[in-house]
Amino acid sequence: MVEPVQGEGGVHVGSADYLKGLRALCDEAGILLVLDEVQTGVGRSGKLFSHEWAGIAPDIVAVAKGIGGGFPLGAVLATEAAAAGLTPGTHGSTFGGNPLATAVGDAVLDVILEPGFLEGVQQKALRLRQGLARLQDQFPDLVVEVRGQGLLAGIKVDAAPADVVTAARAERLLVVGAGDNVVRVLPPLIVADHEISEGIERLSRALAHVAKSHVSQSKT
Repeated sequence: MVEPVQGEGGVHVGSADYLKGLRALCDEAGILLVLDEVQTGVGRSGKLFSHEWAGIAPDIVAVAKGIGGGFPLGAVLATEAAAAGLTPGTHGSTFGGNPLATAVGDAVLDVILEPGFLEGVQQKALRLRQGLARLQDQFPDLVVEVRGQGLLAGIKVDAAPADVVTAARAERLLVVGAGDNVVRVLPPLIVADHEISEGIERLSRALAHVAKSHVSQSKT
């Protein structure tokens, strides 16, 4: 069981070769390959599922968050062979099959699967990545690395991620910390180009504030 792209762990992207190797290893040993796509699924990566970038097919996929578009919803997807063990009485959920939640998920998929939508996410992701790369050039002593996939981006900083999150919030920009000294940037899939540009500007001001604070602390 793995995340194709670690979220909480610091936005580490599993390479295509790594995921293909896992698929081959599981096939050889008769092991199920289970992917956690709670953060990466439903268009976040620029494809419906992140594992599509590696050209593999998992046996089981965990999906949540994005599938509900803000409404609480989760799902477990499985191949026919893997689902054979989920017989009545062995797998259940108190709220499973909630008709309102599944209707919301159906509406979300109507949008995500519209022709050109995922290609648009890929284009926005490129614009975001370019903007974050400029921030790395602007703050080379603070921004160590920019990484991610699609609109799941992370910047590794030479500071406490919480300081960057706090400074960004003061600029009315919501970002979130992660492991490995990373700040995650997760715009909505329908973000407009001008909003990406404005977000980069706000993040730039937040980083400038953090950089200034670090200089002041080093002098004292």
